Amino acid sequence: MIFSLTLNAALDRFLYTERLTEDDTVRVERVKDYPAGKGVDVSRVVNELGGHSVSIAFLGGHTGKIVEEMLDEEGVVYATVRSDKETRTNILIETKKGQYRLSLPGPVISNREVDKLFKTVDILLRKDDYLLLCGSVPEGVSNDIYRQLCSRMRGIGVNVYIDSDKEPFSEGVKAGPKGIKPNTHELQRLLKRDLKGESDLRRAVQEVSEKYSIEEVLLTMGGKGALALLSGSLYRINVPEVPVKSAVGAGDSFLAAYCMSRELGETAEVALKMAGAASSAAVMTPGTELCNYNDVIELLPRIEVKRL
Repeated sequence: MIFSLTLNAALDRFLYTERLTEDDTVRVERVKDYPAGKGVDVSRVVNELGGHSVSIAFLGGHTGKIVEEMLDEEGVVYATVRSDKETRTNILIETKKGQYRLSLPGPVISNREVDKLFKTVDILLRKDDYLLLCGSVPEGVSNDIYRQLCSRMRGIGVNVYIDSDKEPFSEGVKAGPKGIKPNTHELQRLLKRDLKGESDLRRAVQEVSEKYSIEEVLLTMGGKGALALLSGSLYRINVPEVPVKSAVGAGDSFLAAYCMSRELGETAEVALKMAGAASSAAVMTPGTELCNYNDVIELLPRIEVKRL
C-alpha cells in the first residue's frame, strides 16, 4: 500500500480572469477549487491511475471539510489528522498574461496534533508499505520531522521517499530514506552549490546517493525529462514536447506513478516510463487537475528510458 503524508495541505482556489487592472474592479469569469498539497496530489494521481493509496494529512475547520468532500468525490481514500486550526487556502489567479500564486499562511500545528500524527502513522503503516513524505512543514512542526518519521518507518521495513525542500529535506535525507525526488533547484539547495549542465547533475545525483546512503534518487528536470539513480544504475528519461497548461503537480505525478509501478512489482524501466508519462500528462491539464489516465496511456510509447 502507498501512503502519502501532507503536513501543509491546502485548498487551491483558481480565479480565471482576462487581466488584472490596478485600482479597478476585476471581473472573475470562473472559479475552480482543488484539494492541494504535494502528498494529496500523489494520492490523487495513484487513484487516477487505478492504484491504491491513502492520503494522510492535517486538515481542520470548514476548509478542511471541503478538502475531504473533494477527495470523496474523486474516490481518494484519506486518513485525516484533525487540526484545531483552519486549513489554509491558496489563491491562484490565471490571466492571459500568466499565473499569479498567493500562498496564504498555514495553521500552527500543536504538539498534541503532532503526537496524533505519529500514532496514526504507527497504526497504519506495515512492513513493505510505501510512505511518501511530501511538501513543506507548517509552523509548530519541527524541521526534522521527516528525519524522525523516516527513522521510525525504516526501522519496521517501510519504503520511505522524501519530496521536500530546504531544511526539512536536508534533515530528512540524514535518515537514509529509500528514495528522494528533488527537482534541479531542490538538489542545488541540498548540496549548497549551483549545478551546471547534465554532466554536473549526474555527478550530483551519485554524490547524494553515496553521501546519504539513498538507494534511489529521482531527479525531475521539467521539460528536459529526468535522471534516476536506482541501486547504482543511472537512467535518463526523455519526454516528448506536449502542450503546457499548468506545470503544477508534474513532479508529484512522476513520484506517484513511479512508486505505484514499483509497488506493483514492475521493473525499473517500466516504472520510469510510467513516471515520465504521468508527469508529461500532468502539464497538459489546467490548474491542479494533475494527469489524466487516458493521456498517460497515450504518452507511454513516446517516453524513452535509457540506461547510461
